[in-house]
Amino acid sequence: MLDSACVGHVVVSITLLTVKSENRRKLLVVVRVVVSAALLGYVLLKADLPSFAARWPGISQPLLMLALALQLAGVFISSLKWWLLLRAAGQPVAYLWAVRTYMVGQFFSNFLPTSIGGDAVRVFRLNQRVGRLGLAIASVFVERITGFLALTIIGWAALGLNFERFGDNWQLRWALIWGLLAASGGLAVALSAPWTVGLLNRLPLPNVIDWRGKLRGMADALVQFYADRGALALVLVLAFIYQLSWIGVNVAAAQALIMHVPWSLIALMVPISDIVGLIPIFFNNLGAREGIYTLLLGLLGVAAAQALALALLVFGARLLVSLLGGVVLLLESAAAGKLKVKSDQ
Repeated sequence: MLDSACVGHVVVSITLLTVKSENRRKLLVVVRVVVSAALLGYVLLKADLPSFAARWPGISQPLLMLALALQLAGVFISSLKWWLLLRAAGQPVAYLWAVRTYMVGQFFSNFLPTSIGGDAVRVFRLNQRVGRLGLAIASVFVERITGFLALTIIGWAALGLNFERFGDNWQLRWALIWGLLAASGGLAVALSAPWTVGLLNRLPLPNVIDWRGKLRGMADALVQFYADRGALALVLVLAFIYQLSWIGVNVAAAQALIMHVPWSLIALMVPISDIVGLIPIFFNNLGAREGIYTLLLGLLGVAAAQALALALLVFGARLLVSLLGGVVLLLESAAAGKLKVKSDQ
């Protein structure tokens, strides 16, 4: 009877913890939506709405298509980075499978950000394919961290090129410096992950759900990725190409809106807005991007309505390309359904 009571108590405790965890997730979603909505509302209040509406009829269609093409090219470049890392780790997959999985991940990130992230989708699909969870996590981690490294370096370079634009605005200048320093510090921690994971693995803690084995597998995979310097160097080059293509999306979008913004300032806006957007209080980076664009473009005297139009056009391009992941999911579901029908016959 006592054993039954203990088991019941454990079950109830786990249930309560799950409910509490679910409640925390829901609360975080609400907070993120409120913060993003508040920032967007603030930018809208600063913007001249008639001027904002007037930006769209004269938009250049060829330049808009160029922005979309560059956004799509970025997906293929990122998929190539991931594919090369998997090959270096001795787990080759078809490149088109990597592209499809990356697209599905982007679809989840942009349209279902409250339930599961795109990186988690990639880890799940890769683990299903190769059966190595540590490798799956490590490959996505390294692919992401190389992109963030390139982004941060570009941010520092662009800050140097635009340093004189701030004039006497030392508060903004120091805010950008501290933001890039925080990103650089995060990079240092992330790049030392193999040794950090190894240290955690040696701590005298209960090996619940075999977390020790999972961490060891991830640490081994990370060391393997870091050891192949040739593949890592190529992935880093591709990371810079990807970030330049993302900046190119912004440049093309600005030109489509007939906005003459120096590419060096756009090269600063993009990393800063992406870094700020990593703070988990924003819903899909909404509010962060619009606020940063309005703030930095204001240095050139660009009206808030124009800055807002640019930020939303860039966001729209990303959303539109992300829809391809939904198409991939539908096609995969249809193919799986046909296979099931054939197997049942």
